[in-house]
Amino acid sequence: MEAIITYDIPSKHREFKEKMFELGYKQDFKDSKGLNVHLPNTTLLHQNKIAAEAIDDAKRICSILSISLERCISTQFGPNWAAIYGTPLK
Repeated sequence: MEAIITYDIPSKHREFKEKMFELGYKQDFKDSKGLNVHLPNTTLLHQNKIAAEAIDDAKRICSILSISLERCISTQFGPNWAAIYGTPLK
């Protein structure tokens, strides 16, 4: 299963993402045609987690960094999706 998570945190954005990347989260992926899909700034994808695990990971990282997880939604990423593919984040 693939989980997609979107979140709002007040600070330490770079540190949060680095810790999530260490757990296997990605900010982009390839579609079925091999094209790169670049996710919005506060959205990540994990290819082997369920939605509840993604939220638990975000909570744990926020606790480690001593920041609050202000808003967060995670869901299973299924086959019926549409996107504006965007460009890589800087």
